[in-house]
Amino acid sequence: MKTPVFHFQEEVLTDAPLALVKSRLEGGLPCLRSWPGLRSPEPSGAGLTLRWQRHVLGAVDEGTIRVESHERGAHLRLDGRLRGWSAFLLVGWLRWRTDRLLDRIVGEL
Repeated sequence: MKTPVFHFQEEVLTDAPLALVKSRLEGGLPCLRSWPGLRSPEPSGAGLTLRWQRHVLGAVDEGTIRVESHERGAHLRLDGRLRGWSAFLLVGWLRWRTDRLLDRIVGEL
């Protein structure tokens, strides 16, 4: 029997310069300080990638936040995945934590 998987995505385009966004993410924003399983930022080309992975009640919550250059500023993209049978119980709670995360990041720039 296959394991259920839930995917979610979110994208935000901000007029903040890429250099500012990268420096703020590397310095640690308040909304990300308590994020469980978040690894250190990794450079990816001209941008930056943040990854997280954690196990919650038998489900795996994992994803990435990518920051890339755009002609008007910085483009932020969140890709996440929740897999496991207990995900049916956790999908609302864990999705609530990531909902509007990119808007909170932009607000703290």
